[in-house]
Amino acid sequence: MKINPNILVVILFFLTFLVHFSLWKFVFHLDEIVIIKFYLFLSVMFMMMITLVILINRVAPQFLGLSVIGLILLKFGLMYLIRKKLNFEVIPGYKFHFIMPYFVLTALLTYYAIKLINHDKKQ
Repeated sequence: MKINPNILVVILFFLTFLVHFSLWKFVFHLDEIVIIKFYLFLSVMFMMMITLVILINRVAPQFLGLSVIGLILLKFGLMYLIRKKLNFEVIPGYKFHFIMPYFVLTALLTYYAIKLINHDKKQ
């Protein structure tokens, strides 16, 4: 049974949130408002990136790989700015909480782009 990449990406995104929120709340005993704001920002940014990947694939599919690299760079800049805005430095182990979601969501974005590229090659 093949699962649709759209559904897989959404499920993995929510699993990432649940695992990170559980660690944040029950292991580190930190304030849940910060993590909810952080993941709200991540959700909006992630959906924006997926939408841009789909639009770029429809307009110029030959540049999809290069555009994903640019989107990852843009995402890194936005994540750096939001880290400063949320004042993550006061949280113990803030690098773990900043880097892990970044890499997981970057991997999901890359996986989705690879699926789009492979789907176009088959047709």
